[in-house]
Amino acid sequence: MSRPDIGTLRGAATLDDESYLDFVEGLRGFNLGTMVPKLVQSGNAIGAAMGKAEPPPSVHALFHRLGDVPVAQMTRRMMRSTQLMMWSGSFRSYGRFGDELAGWLDEAEQATPGLLTIDPDFAYPDYARQQDIHLMPGSYQDDALAGFVYHYGSKIFFTGANDDDHIHRVMADWCPVDGKPGRVLDIGCGIGQSTTALKQRFPDAEVYGIDIAAPMLRYAHARAHHMGLAVHFAQASAAHTDFADNSIDAILSMILFHELPRETAEGVIREAARILRPGGTITIVDFPHIPQDELSGRHCMRLFDSWYNGEPFAPGFVYSDFTALLREHFDDVDDDYRPAATSTGALQIRVCRKSA
Repeated sequence: MSRPDIGTLRGAATLDDESYLDFVEGLRGFNLGTMVPKLVQSGNAIGAAMGKAEPPPSVHALFHRLGDVPVAQMTRRMMRSTQLMMWSGSFRSYGRFGDELAGWLDEAEQATPGLLTIDPDFAYPDYARQQDIHLMPGSYQDDALAGFVYHYGSKIFFTGANDDDHIHRVMADWCPVDGKPGRVLDIGCGIGQSTTALKQRFPDAEVYGIDIAAPMLRYAHARAHHMGLAVHFAQASAAHTDFADNSIDAILSMILFHELPRETAEGVIREAARILRPGGTITIVDFPHIPQDELSGRHCMRLFDSWYNGEPFAPGFVYSDFTALLREHFDDVDDDYRPAATSTGALQIRVCRKSA
């Protein structure tokens, strides 16, 4: 008998497991709310002083200077430790009743066989094997329970602010759509939180979620089934889909592109331009651009994520002129899109519309 569910998240196996994971969530919340701002403040101050030198040093020099600052040492240690603790605690807890969870996935597939497509011959791209993304053991594809683990891990990552899928529902609401859409697509959908949010916003539309990781898709499908939502999930690369030309009304990409190498990201944009109907939009929610020579605390945090938190492609993304890439394929690009009452924090919204 497991603990009660938390929103659409399957509960932990035991009270002890739940208490441990609650502790990790609180520790992460303290680090983000108290320690990280101090690290950023220190980085900005030291960077401003270093920037007066001729020639100015690289951000790597600032990153290593911060290694001598106690608040930065503590913040970095807590960032990495809480990341490892949330994965180990989630894997340990769900492993206690793994057979039951496997049955839950099987039951959903038998109940709605036409809504989930897993390709038994799918070849995972090399970039997905480069390292454990976000330090999650096996990344998203190597463990049958990866969807459950990722969901609990993301609960901790968002420090409880997304227990009811609130963040994903807000992002689904950001997507500009003209009229009543017939077909909507979530690329890099993971466990399908933004996919189900899109279905809730557009109940009469065909809503699709695609991802490369089979365990995430199986969990996404079972979760949507138990929410009473008929959503299509399929294993596919967002750079090579089976959708026909001009067949999709709107696409959502939530924090996907910073996890892709440049050539793959270019392929995804080309594919989006192909499958969107004239007047259709792709909404991209991801990291903002950072100049490569910026001597700031936020830049140091991004490098820490890349080097020590399993984000190998993030620097290449934030350094790139992503807007220029988008304008190669779309005439109408808004890289400072601001829906009403939007507070995106560390994220940037870019919206591209295909010419009619």
